[in-house]
Amino acid sequence: MNEVKHDVLVVGGGNGGLSAAAQLLRRGCRDVGLIEPADVHVYKPLQHYVAAGLADQSELTRPQRDLVPDGVRWHRTAAVLVDPQRRAVLGEDGVWRQGTDLVLAPGARLDWDRVPGAWDAVERGTAVSSFLDTLLSRTGERIEGLESGRAIFELHGQPASGRETALKSLFFACDRWRRSGALGRIEVVLVHAGPRVHPVAAIADEIERHLDSYRVQVRPDTSISAIEGETIVLRTPHGEDRERFDLAHLHPPYAAPELVAASGLDSSGTSGFLDVDPETMQHRRHPRIWGVGDACDLGDARTGGALRHQVKVLVENIRRARTGAELQRYDGYTVAPVATSRRSLSFGEYDRDLQVRRSLPVPDEITSTPLWYLLDRYLLPQIYWHRILKGRL
Repeated sequence: MNEVKHDVLVVGGGNGGLSAAAQLLRRGCRDVGLIEPADVHVYKPLQHYVAAGLADQSELTRPQRDLVPDGVRWHRTAAVLVDPQRRAVLGEDGVWRQGTDLVLAPGARLDWDRVPGAWDAVERGTAVSSFLDTLLSRTGERIEGLESGRAIFELHGQPASGRETALKSLFFACDRWRRSGALGRIEVVLVHAGPRVHPVAAIADEIERHLDSYRVQVRPDTSISAIEGETIVLRTPHGEDRERFDLAHLHPPYAAPELVAASGLDSSGTSGFLDVDPETMQHRRHPRIWGVGDACDLGDARTGGALRHQVKVLVENIRRARTGAELQRYDGYTVAPVATSRRSLSFGEYDRDLQVRRSLPVPDEITSTPLWYLLDRYLLPQIYWHRILKGRL
């Protein structure tokens, strides 16, 4: 059998995979392999700024070859199957690669099929999404060009990117329309799957304060179930409603990577996502297999802030598992950066128990201010490229 062996083999060259590989090297692992087919790496949080015309497309991406840490062997192929017993991964190139420990960070995929008619609406341009890095300019053009009518924004429940990320596009659009004078002629509607726009009361209060200032109609416990031409079908607590719309901004649901279920690494309750312990990042049935990020069923919001903490716990726990020490625990920390205008942002941090956290030496991160906007728009991208992906944070 044609096979390559590594001490630790990482699947996925996104945020989780690259930062895990870099941290493993810094912690003394001398043989790290990385399986990733993509030639370009996308910093996803910046997509909303690009769509709003607040960042340039060139800021969004870097060549993958410039980001793979020196000392990591990059296998430029896609993973198609995992043999859990051997901790081996089959690539599209037909080669099996094995790791003493296996780290799975393949991310998730946008599941447009879950909402019938959604992709057709995106192709027609009646629906847009700042979660599509290839169509950001169209998203910006459609939002800027709307001068009247009904605009529906969606905040999808899990599994999806983030928990509150889609609110950035809503607030950027509302701010643009208010500046142009069009906001009074546009009926802005937010549909979201939960009872409140955020499960943390203090963060929800701040978001709702700004929704009220833009006079956004908020419809809780509501989701988009289909798009039929110029009509959007909403699933509400009272049944289905059909409404005409002029523009819809979609927050697409996630689906698990196909290789997870194909390899038997999910379980009956994870909907195809990796069945890992949400506190230790260790697979529940295969202790030398680990997972982080969007491909995992952790019960938390899928955010970059959460991922940074997951990777630190995972890398430490690989070391501890090899020595028989007690594993470290991840408390579900994440952060909710919600831009409320083109120059102000709320930076609420919280954990799995929905308790407010503060990692910065300030008394209030939740109230939206220009300071947090500057942090999210300008400082965090540089921290991402130069520190997080290099395993320094």
